Amino acid sequence: MRRRCARLHSGVFAYPPYIAPMAAILPGRAAILPASLLLLLAGCYSQQASLAPRPGLNLTGLTLASPMEAVEAMVVPPVGWTAQPIEEENRHSQEVWLSPSGDTAYGVIHTHLPWPVGPNLTLAGFLKEMKRKEGEAILISRESDPELPGIRFVAEGGKYMIRGNLISKGWHAWVIFAGTLRAKPVRPDELELAERAREATVIGLPKAE
Repeated sequence: MRRRCARLHSGVFAYPPYIAPMAAILPGRAAILPASLLLLLAGCYSQQASLAPRPGLNLTGLTLASPMEAVEAMVVPPVGWTAQPIEEENRHSQEVWLSPSGDTAYGVIHTHLPWPVGPNLTLAGFLKEMKRKEGEAILISRESDPELPGIRFVAEGGKYMIRGNLISKGWHAWVIFAGTLRAKPVRPDELELAERAREATVIGLPKAE
């Protein structure tokens, strides 16, 4: 199963959820995927989700990793940052923590995909929804990173600039981000904390005993 999976997967700061339903991008595409392939991809998610952060990360100033069921991830918000109300809408959910200044955020978005798609299509959906909500969505940079595995990207909306890691696995996708308000000067110390929290976030949850 592991070999088969490997081949298949070769103001106030208030972020809105940005992951758009993928059906809006590729209508009818799900119908062409064989049921056996969909089941296999779903199984790959449960097998490949690793709960161990990459070695060598600097965890200073971050809280201990804790499971958050709403976004299906082990989260590590910076110490003293304030959790905002969880946003849940249709297929996706989002949790954001704000810095003491309110100008910087660390957040996790999780979405249940209508069918398994890769990170490129998921990023397209993210940007489409970002433009709908903010009136602007400029992709500043994007880079595939096999260590995530997924896409590292920077995008600028009408209000926010986000620096995100996008990961898709089977029927699930995540965007873990560090964000700043465009109208405010970037606070380097807060952004550095948010980016380290992003890197230490692990998708998936511990299996129930």
